[in-house]
Amino acid sequence: MSSKVRKTLTLDPDVVQTFGDDAAALSATVNAVLRAEMERRARHAALADFVATLDAEFGEPDPADVERFRRALG
Repeated sequence: MSSKVRKTLTLDPDVVQTFGDDAAALSATVNAVLRAEMERRARHAALADFVATLDAEFGEPDPADVERFRRALG
């Protein structure tokens, strides 16, 4: 079992009402949401590193190409 760190959070009343007063369930939900955000940030950092590597190897992309792909993916 991993150790836990106790922190104090200030939450909006409607959030607490939605998730109930069970501190263990609320802690588990907050932990899961923060873990997902942590993983999203890690993916974003990895993508930024990959793009920087591509820029270093091939130069920055043509802005017209970037806009064309942005529209195609948007």
